[in-house]
Amino acid sequence: MQPDARRRRLILQAAPASALIALTGCATGPSGATASQAHPAVPLFSSVTDGAAPPDGWRPFILRPDRIKTAYSMARRDGRMALHAVADKASSGLSCAVDIDAQRTPWLRWEWRVDTVFEKATVADDLREDTPARLVVAFAGDMARLSLRERIFFEQVELFTGNQLPFATLTYVWDGELPVDTVLPYARSGRIRYDVVESGAKRAGQWLRYERNVLKDYRRVFGEAPTGHITSVGVLTDSDDLKNHVEAWYGDIGLYAEPIASSG
Repeated sequence: MQPDARRRRLILQAAPASALIALTGCATGPSGATASQAHPAVPLFSSVTDGAAPPDGWRPFILRPDRIKTAYSMARRDGRMALHAVADKASSGLSCAVDIDAQRTPWLRWEWRVDTVFEKATVADDLREDTPARLVVAFAGDMARLSLRERIFFEQVELFTGNQLPFATLTYVWDGELPVDTVLPYARSGRIRYDVVESGAKRAGQWLRYERNVLKDYRRVFGEAPTGHITSVGVLTDSDDLKNHVEAWYGDIGLYAEPIASSG
């Protein structure tokens, strides 16, 4: 293997799923070519019909070219149109470029359903970092504020992918074992953090609704207020580490000015 190829493989293995979600051509922020692609709101899954592709703006992303891809399609479940994710020893996701001011529309609402949860799957361990469902929100910010360690990591990922990581990545996850409200930074970058919103299999097999204030969550997770817009929203269902079969359904995802319901 040539040195450049070996280096790229190591970078790919080092980059977390949540980071690569933001590298789908959607997360570089509302500038240049991306500006014309960015949506002012997250396109709703309920806006399409059975068997159709996801709404315009949602695009597939590949975490590992050498891995099986998660299959995503629109399907009706329990009387509602949803994004159906099927991961059979697979890992890939969907992402959408947006340009959303979280100061004006801080209330993130979404629904998902997972029927099977493997308790050994956890973002706390790189060797078991499968999640039946996760929602990834990327934020712009001042890259000059990054530490030297962060800059090196960001440059390595850019070298491999040709795209830049967002300033901050907040990932809401359904974890197999970590308690709800656990906040966990990714080992190689403090600008990528997990927020556990669901744990274990107790609530599997039912639709779950969430409403979160991303401004408050950002402050709690990163210890500071966000300074840039939200530049992408992504979803990921993966099972490539533990080689399991996982299915999830994602309902509409949106950001709104006012809350309407309590979480859960």
